[in-house]
Amino acid sequence: MKTVPQAGEVWFVDLGLVGKPRYVLVLAAKIDARLALGSVVLITTQFEDTPYEVTLPRVPWLREQSYINAQSLQPVKFTEFIDKAPGTFDPRVRGEVEAALKRWLGL
Repeated sequence: MKTVPQAGEVWFVDLGLVGKPRYVLVLAAKIDARLALGSVVLITTQFEDTPYEVTLPRVPWLREQSYINAQSLQPVKFTEFIDKAPGTFDPRVRGEVEAALKRWLGL
């Protein structure tokens, strides 16, 4: 099995969208779970200024200003994780994403 992604890491994944592999932020991935899945949110350049979106800091490995929308939460098979990003976000970013996710899910 390939390396299992860790929570807080950014990976390039193939989501099966035509010609659109993309970066995601990993929120959870465990090898002791029944399914070989990670829970991720998409990194996108689209922004609508909703309470569920987080503006990401500029990093050299993302060409444009990017965002995470907590509404994009989805499972990804470990086999769809292609490459780990050449960098990471400050842990505060994950906290902001988790807060947006809680707003979205009403937790």
